[in-house]
Amino acid sequence: RDMGPVARYLGPLVPKQTLLWQDPVPAVSHDLVGEAEIASLKSQILASGLTVSQLVSTAWAAASSFRGSDKRGGANGGRIRLQPQVGWEVNDPDGDLRKVIRTLEEIQESFNSAAP
Repeated sequence: RDMGPVARYLGPLVPKQTLLWQDPVPAVSHDLVGEAEIASLKSQILASGLTVSQLVSTAWAAASSFRGSDKRGGANGGRIRLQPQVGWEVNDPDGDLRKVIRTLEEIQESFNSAAP
């Protein structure tokens, strides 16, 4: 049974090796963004032309994809960008969802390309 993140595993039978299906997250080997970068990203998002309604509906769609059984999905899971969630009718895939994702990806690409 998929129990989600390794941190949730208990007992003596926990596998020692890291398994691909556990979606392992590599250790951080770089500086994380700071207060100034966060403020800059917020400003870029606010200046992007996206409406509050578009941002909230996308955040809701992302959050509603969370599964409690294995702790996957949700707003931090990033799976709203991928199939099947991006194509779910409830997420309005041909409406605002793809536009919001595309706009946020452009901001991300610009931010990442400016990094030292």
